[in-house]
Amino acid sequence: MIDQLLKMADGPLRDLLANSDVPANPGDASAIEDTLASILQRKAQSGDLDALKEMFSGADTNPNSPVVNNLAGDVSEGLKSKLGIDGGQAMKIAMAALPMLMNFFNKKVNDAPQDNSDIMNSVIGALQGGGGSGQADILGSLLGGGKGGGGMDLGGLMNMGKGLFK
Repeated sequence: MIDQLLKMADGPLRDLLANSDVPANPGDASAIEDTLASILQRKAQSGDLDALKEMFSGADTNPNSPVVNNLAGDVSEGLKSKLGIDGGQAMKIAMAALPMLMNFFNKKVNDAPQDNSDIMNSVIGALQGGGGSGQADILGSLLGGGKGGGGMDLGGLMNMGKGLFK
């Protein structure tokens, strides 16, 4: 599920990479999303929830926050492997992308009709092995829908979201 949520930020992430001094290629956004999704899933399953709590708290994330710094090493290692780039370039990409992604979702959480803690707990629960129809509720809330996702299924929400984040 986290990979689907991260795909919501694809357009803004591509824009960030294109308009920054970070040497990145068009495919790097997908590599960042895939790498971060894998890391967050692994952390959630091990009980390390700091990054998820920060990402869905609704509070601004400082680029120098401990959560960003802790994730940056793992993300840069993943990017080195996926993209075949050196550690310095991978770290620059991670340090540019992580605060942007955290704040992208914090804004979405604040704009959602559900309570911030409800969304955060739903995401954490889904990543720790829960899931089911609650995933559509989460995506519906983050896309501006009401509770229950307005009766849309996950595919319908993703299709709707594609037009919102270009």
